Amino acid sequence: MGWRIPMVDLESEYADVGDALEESVLRVLRSHRFVLGPECEALERELADRVGAGFAVTVASGSDALTLSLQALGIGVGHEVVIPAFSHFATAEAVIRTGARPVFADIEPDSFNLDPVTLSGVLTDRTRAVMPVHLFGRCADMLAIRAVVSERKLPIVEDAAQAIGAARDGRAAGAWGEAGCFSFYPSKNLGAAGDGGCITTSDPALAERLRLLRSHGTTRDGSHVLLGTTSRLDAIQAALLRSKLPYLKGWTEARVRNARVYAEELADCPGVEVPQSPQGETVAWNQFTLRCRQPTPIRAALEEAGIESRHYYPRPVCCEPGLGGLRRDAADFPNAARACAEAVSIPVRGSCSVETIREIAGVVRRAASARSRG
Repeated sequence: MGWRIPMVDLESEYADVGDALEESVLRVLRSHRFVLGPECEALERELADRVGAGFAVTVASGSDALTLSLQALGIGVGHEVVIPAFSHFATAEAVIRTGARPVFADIEPDSFNLDPVTLSGVLTDRTRAVMPVHLFGRCADMLAIRAVVSERKLPIVEDAAQAIGAARDGRAAGAWGEAGCFSFYPSKNLGAAGDGGCITTSDPALAERLRLLRSHGTTRDGSHVLLGTTSRLDAIQAALLRSKLPYLKGWTEARVRNARVYAEELADCPGVEVPQSPQGETVAWNQFTLRCRQPTPIRAALEEAGIESRHYYPRPVCCEPGLGGLRRDAADFPNAARACAEAVSIPVRGSCSVETIREIAGVVRRAASARSRG
């Protein structure tokens, strides 16, 4: 259906940057350099600077960023990688694509991110990496996670697909682990006109291995020294992303403003928990996800008002049928199961005005209050 207030509004974004996007596409067409090349190299420098990493390696998607990072670290058959039980399926899928086994850990009770305490309980002698997810644009507790894995010297691969621009404890998402993985899917805060992704790292040897893996393991002399794949970013996508990058800070600040208005308008709303932005954190707010004890009437009220909402996610990733024999019971992960039962994501994009955010909050409050009285 056509939503009066959609979750994503690329038309509004285009109004901000359309002229620059069109010029960037023409620039690439006139250059006749369509795959990798100068545009991708420039984007990689700009992204590395933005994150505070030594290098960025562009790839074809955020999913490929995860898989190639694990492969570049030597993860494969017989290994285990710990991931949160609450995430997009791509997190688990990336582990399985390497031949390794995903091991699930519960999330924190007061956030949607990996719980360092439960993480420590699932590490085994087969664990070869940990993949925390900075879900919805809020960084996981990386100081605590690093403390858990440091004794075993396990590498960390950050799933930062939704978290460009986020930071915690003075360090940006994508700069905490051996590799940080970003997605440029169009709905992300920095979105391409199609798929795209990148990996940030401060390890020059890892960066070089990633460059080989994304292009069939090909060296400059044409030798194929690794079994890689085709995961190169198109120059047009790189040029589009470069045109949008200067706007990212302002777009993120508008999301932060809208999140703050929601927090004010929904304070003490019965049966509704508002996501937090604790001191010392910069949240990118790719999604603004409420926890609602009675989500069904709230979703229905939003739909009746023409306001789009999303259910991220209807079941823990460990329960997805595509996992086959690797599936786990949701009861083993009570915090993830609760999050799935209660999550309602509502529009927070920067193009929503303060008045629009207040209107959405009003619909939520009225629906929640009516339910509590009933």
